[in-house]
Amino acid sequence: MTDRKFKKGAVPIELTGIGDLLKSMKESWPRLFLHSANVANLCMRICTFLRLDEVEQEILIAGALCHDVGKMLISRDIIDKPGPLTEEEWVQLKEHSWRGASLVAERGGDRLLVEMVRYHHERWDGKGYEGLRGQQIPWRARVIALADALDAMVSLRPYHLPLKMYEALEEVYQGAGSQFDPELVAALAKEPFWQTATYRDPARLERQIDEEKQWLVQLADSYVTLSHPLVYAQSQWLDRLLVILWQLKGNAAGKG
Repeated sequence: MTDRKFKKGAVPIELTGIGDLLKSMKESWPRLFLHSANVANLCMRICTFLRLDEVEQEILIAGALCHDVGKMLISRDIIDKPGPLTEEEWVQLKEHSWRGASLVAERGGDRLLVEMVRYHHERWDGKGYEGLRGQQIPWRARVIALADALDAMVSLRPYHLPLKMYEALEEVYQGAGSQFDPELVAALAKEPFWQTATYRDPARLERQIDEEKQWLVQLADSYVTLSHPLVYAQSQWLDRLLVILWQLKGNAAGKG
């Protein structure tokens, strides 16, 4: 992992005017808030690996935290429906991106923040919510789209069981050039965190867990409080990896 010194007591960009949206999400829909924190944590990792500066990091974290605020205006029955959506329900669900962008704009969010919220469901091949394709999609929205999809795939949802991490990463690689920015995926593939082999081999995973512990320490040192959403998200992720490691070792012992 790239060694990074975070600013002591840093906060992910000034969210004056939209902080109430995040607070409302945390109180009324903790699962959605945790998903947003997970996506923000993944985006921060991407920024760090790509050696992007602190300003870029803060912009992306803010966008990730806010990317799904529009879902608070969509019926929970639609979002949590265990079966396929009807055409009408699908139309309503897709409204969450522009509704969220409108909420952020109304509360003083700048253009970059509004763009990330509005375009985080665009696809590289142009088959996303609004039909933007390739370089037309703002770069930061492409990063959030990748982090959003990965967290969704490895999380339990009413409509699907979680994929194993290596399975989700295989989906990411298969989606490079269609769903995801192929250059971004190719760049991330150089880091063990984004390699399928890391989550299949106990020795590799143990090394990655050591990296995750360091990442947690850096986050906790930066944000001071253990209740910060990024610190909480990383601690949850570390717990998940420990379970995977325990399962891998159990399987290896069973075969031995």
